[in-house]
Amino acid sequence: MLLGCITLGAALALCVGIQALFGWGRAQLDTGAALSADTLRLHIRAASDTIADQTDKLAVRDALLAYLDAHCTASTQPEARAWAAAHLPDLQLAAAGALARRGSFAPVRVQLVEMYFHTTRYPTGVLPAGRYQAVRIDLGAAPYGRNWWCVLYPGLCRSACGGYAAPAENDLVCGQYVLRFKCVETWQRWTASRRDKILIASR
Repeated sequence: MLLGCITLGAALALCVGIQALFGWGRAQLDTGAALSADTLRLHIRAASDTIADQTDKLAVRDALLAYLDAHCTASTQPEARAWAAAHLPDLQLAAAGALARRGSFAPVRVQLVEMYFHTTRYPTGVLPAGRYQAVRIDLGAAPYGRNWWCVLYPGLCRSACGGYAAPAENDLVCGQYVLRFKCVETWQRWTASRRDKILIASR
C-alpha cells in the first residue's frame, strides 16, 4: 500500500514536472516569436569578396546609417517597417551615391524581405536564429560576397539592448547564453524556412 502511494506520488510529480517544462519551453518560443516580430534588420550583400567590393559595401553601410540616423524617427517596429517601405527608393539613391563617389556604378537593389538569419552575436547582445524582416541591399548584379548586417530597429545598429518593450525580449537578447536562448535557437534552426520572401522591392 505504502509502495503504491509512493509510486503514485512520484508519477504525479513527474507529470507536473513535465507539464511545467513544456510550459516554460512554450513561453521561451513565444518570446522568440515576439522578438522576431519586434525586430527589423539591415542586411547589405556585397558584389564579391574583392577588396574593392568589400570597401564599397562599407561605404554603402556608412551612407545608409547616416541617412537612417538623420531621417528615420520610428519608435516601433511597424513604424520602422512602414518608413522603410516608403523610402526604399531613397535608400537606393543613398547607396548608389556612395558607390558613385567611389567611382562604381554597379547596380543596387533594395528590398524589404523576410528571411532566415543564423544566430548573430553582437558586442552587446545576441539575436537567436530565425526568420526576421529586413531591409536588404544587394550590390552588383549577383552578389555573393561577405555580408554585413545589424539591427535597424530597435537600436539603429548601435545596440538593441533595452530597446524592446517586453522585458523578456530584452533578457533573451542581452542576457547570458543560457538554456532559454538555446531553446529558441534550436527550435528555429529546425523549423524555420530558409526561403527568402520579398515583401517590397525598389524599382
